[in-house]
Amino acid sequence: MCRFLKKAAEVLLCIFCILCACAPADRIEQTVKETPVNREMWHWSTRITDRGKSRAQVWAGSFQQMSENEPARFSDGVRVVFFNSQGDTVSSLSAERGQINASGDDMQVFGSVVVVARDCTQLQTDSLRWQRDEDRIMGEGHVMISRPDGTETGVGFNASSDLKQWTLMFVNTQMRRKKP
Repeated sequence: MCRFLKKAAEVLLCIFCILCACAPADRIEQTVKETPVNREMWHWSTRITDRGKSRAQVWAGSFQQMSENEPARFSDGVRVVFFNSQGDTVSSLSAERGQINASGDDMQVFGSVVVVARDCTQLQTDSLRWQRDEDRIMGEGHVMISRPDGTETGVGFNASSDLKQWTLMFVNTQMRRKKP
């Protein structure tokens, strides 16, 4: 009887081992590390100030900021209004998309960028950067600046946000003759 029990225990142990070996392996879950979006908004707007005075108002169709250390990105149409130190509108900008750093003192816009000043001076380029501290817009690409008296084109520019002063590199100027 003892031998029978010993043999039965061996058989049961073998069956248990076979069943364990044939059992499906536990699934190993793989986690995909995606950077969670810290903030995401639609129909977004913000006001950028300097010492309590408005410098710019920004509107965009959508806004995303992945982390506090990365620039916030905005898209789906961007509109920016720039203000002088008295709070008066000096120019407006439109673009397809842009980004702004966390401190709000450096903004870049991209895609069909157009800036129009109060005096109807118009700047067109593919991208530009605005520096709040210096109240300057600048870019390295092709640019066209149009005024009622002529058009200047070039590659690379640095201008005040009111478009009253600018510097173009590699300039091509076309003046319009006044009609008598």
